[in-house]
Amino acid sequence: MLRELLNQVSVLLKDESGLTSTEYSTMGGAMAGGVFTASDALSQASGTAIDNVVNAVAGDDAAV
Repeated sequence: MLRELLNQVSVLLKDESGLTSTEYSTMGGAMAGGVFTASDALSQASGTAIDNVVNAVAGDDAAV
């Protein structure tokens, strides 16, 4: 019984399937970079749209 337990632990330690913490952190960093880039682009686009609406309401046709 102890021998079987030691064999199972040995197999578990040799198993390399699944992701390691390095791969998880790399993927997390890539995802964070993508979210930052998307939010920055969305922020700039929505800011421009809001400025256009404000200028249109104010009657400033030069900015539209």
